[in-house]
Parts: sequence; structure tokens; C-alpha cells
Amino acid sequence: MTSASAPSAPRSRRQRDPLSTYDAILTAARDVMAERGPEALTVSEVAHRAGVNRGTAYRHFRTREHLLDAVKKWFAGELNRMLGEGGPTGARMDSLLEFLSEHREVARLWLFALLGDGSDSEYEGWQRYLGVVEGLAESDLAQDGIDAEMLARILVAATMVWSLWAPKLAGPDGDTRVHTKRFARELRRLLLFGVMRPERWPDLVSSLQDDIEHPQVESGGRNPRNRYGDKAWKS
Repeated sequence: MTSASAPSAPRSRRQRDPLSTYDAILTAARDVMAERGPEALTVSEVAHRAGVNRGTAYRHFRTREHLLDAVKKWFAGELNRMLGEGGPTGARMDSLLEFLSEHREVARLWLFALLGDGSDSEYEGWQRYLGVVEGLAESDLAQDGIDAEMLARILVAATMVWSLWAPKLAGPDGDTRVHTKRFARELRRLLLFGVMRPERWPDLVSSLQDDIEHPQVESGGRNPRNRYGDKAWKS
């Protein structure tokens, strides 16, 4: 007779260099936030998850607020890295939206911090992101007369809110990827024909066309695009 499987244990404590210890604590903090939200985050809980003693954790993060700030900086750094990556534009947009959906609790924390007191220019990542949008708006890749700052705010609002909204559409397994692909497709369409010059973005046009011709299908073979039918457009 086999014994019941024991609950997963925290990472075993062992000698680590300071950088790997810092990374382990930060990873554990993200895990806690993903499971129970930022309200559940404590340095003691994260130390247990990371397999380090509390004294070591407190040497790296003196308070819960320091730990939250570090998670937000990690999140902003990842967004900046993804914004600077090469590759097909459509694939990069898909990757960014999937990242936000996978880290929605961190996205919520980052968004609420951005909406809080203080200047946007003081917030981690905002200036880099705004610079990317301004560079696009000033180039010959975009339509004339784009208000870069407002476009940047619209895109933040849309993508961050989507990461929080997506779970309501998830199936029994909690998977939001099909709906995130749908969201990305319509975002590409809006950008292509409202902001960009389509002739200058052949890879984005191609990826949009491919999505239209081969729509994502939910488990069970149902096309989510037809969920509500055509009744809304008929008298």
C-alpha cells in the first residue's frame, strides 16, 4: 500500500550566492502573488517558499513594500525587454499579451501603482515605453498626426485590463490562451488600420490574415467568435 503523496515542500535550504538567493526570493514572491494575489504576500511566507531563512530574506528585503517594489521592477524590466526584442511584430504582440495574462496579479499591481499618486515619469518603465510609442508615431511607419502619449495610455489601458479580464472567459482548465489570441488579433486590426500604414507592416498584415482564415477554436471544437451569433445586429 502506497502512502498518500505529501504536499509540495519549499525549496531546500542550501548555500547560495547573494544573487541566486535574491532571484529565488523574487521568484517565490511572484508565485505567491500568482496563487493568492499581492495581499497575501509576506516576507516570511516568501522566505519559506524560497527555502531561505527569514533573516536572509529580510537582509534582501527589509519590508513587504520593498519586496513588492522589487516584483514591480522585475515586471517593468521584462516588459522593456520584450519591447526591445526583434522578430515578427505579430508574434511579439502575442508574446506580450500572453506574458501579461500569465502574470495578471503583477500586472494589476503595476497598473494600480501607475494610477496612484506621483508623476508617470517617475514610474519604472513608463518613460522607456512612451519613447517606443513616440518613435513609432514620428516614423513613416505610422499615420500622420498620431498623439503618442494618448496612444501609449490607450494601449496600456487595453492590455493591462485585458490581463485581468481574461480569466472570466477561461474554460474549466483556466486556460485563457484562445481568448488572448482573439484579443491580440483585434488589437492588431485596430493598430494596422488606425495607427500604422499597413503597406509598411507586411508581417503584421500576414499574421492578421492568417488568424482570420484559421481562427482559434475552444476545447470542444466551438469557434468562440460565434458565441453570441448575429442577433445583436438584427432588428
